[in-house]
Amino acid sequence: MAGNGIRCNVDRRFQWSAVIALAFALLSFVVLSAAVGRGKTNGFDEACRTGLNSIASPALTLVMQGVTTLGSQAALLGVSGFAVILLFLSRSWREGWLVVIAMAGAELLLAMLKLEFHRQRPEPFFGAIASTSYSFPSGHTMLSFCCYGLLAAVASARLRGRARWWVRIGAAVLVLMIGISRVYLGTHHATDVIAGYLVATVWLAALVAIAK
Repeated sequence: MAGNGIRCNVDRRFQWSAVIALAFALLSFVVLSAAVGRGKTNGFDEACRTGLNSIASPALTLVMQGVTTLGSQAALLGVSGFAVILLFLSRSWREGWLVVIAMAGAELLLAMLKLEFHRQRPEPFFGAIASTSYSFPSGHTMLSFCCYGLLAAVASARLRGRARWWVRIGAAVLVLMIGISRVYLGTHHATDVIAGYLVATVWLAALVAIAK
């Protein structure tokens, strides 16, 4: 009984932490989107774009193109779909459905936000193919955060010691690099990427907060 009480308290603290993260990320997104709408972030976006472009090299461009592919819709659907199959085969029904709901909801939320803000994309660099979708928020960033972040959480819950931290750190670095690659390749503004992180935080935190 005492062990159950401790676990309940930990779960409640975790859920309250999720609520706080949700509130902070949501407020930050509202402030950012308002600034973007008024054009107040143009200088920041241009500085980030120019700064990353100034360190460009053929080798770095090749790396960034590979990294950004890991955040593509096809890659993320493949990774999340494979993870769901493994989770269902291992009878981890709760985690499997959580991944399904998280990715499906993220896709829907992303489409709604892009239509709401209808921000035009910047001119891409290095022959990158310009997407026909709107720019704000970054889909690569938002969806990769939801996919790799959630899968890292599910995987690390089954690990112990340093292994769980390596999984979390690896996922965080990958998601960060995907965001940077979008600005480096010129396919997104820096504020698009930041918005993607914020919206993903809101969505994942909401799922954690309502989870039983």
